[in-house]
Amino acid sequence: MTAIIGQYEYTLDPKNRVVVPPSYRNALIGEKGAHFILAIGQDGCLRLFLPSQWDRLVSEARTLTQEVQDKEKARAARRYLFASAVEAPLDEQGRILVPSNLKEIAALKKDVVIVGAGTWMELWAQERWTKYHKSAAAPAFTDLSKDLDI
Repeated sequence: MTAIIGQYEYTLDPKNRVVVPPSYRNALIGEKGAHFILAIGQDGCLRLFLPSQWDRLVSEARTLTQEVQDKEKARAARRYLFASAVEAPLDEQGRILVPSNLKEIAALKKDVVIVGAGTWMELWAQERWTKYHKSAAAPAFTDLSKDLDI
């Protein structure tokens, strides 16, 4: 699969549903998947995975857990991630439902942003994304792009 790219502004409807960008919906159809996986992400966002991406993450989590020195911390982190994960099928309008607990964790309100993150998509509250983008993402890119020559 090609890299997951782009930034899309959407509205979370009163029933906590949000549109998934068409290219990502098409990727799900291409995998013959029945649903995405929605889970907690880092830095205050949620992550939206295709089934193949989720399967890869599960496999990598097993390997990484074995490599981490603090096994108790590794188990706690795995439990936190996997307990937050839900199946997120598309409805007929190309939307997924965001459960209330995940909506609260990501501080989602009406205006949301879905951003491509290379191997998955992230769902952000508009305000949180704007702040994060300016204070962390853009400066990190500026610093690292010099070393990575991108």
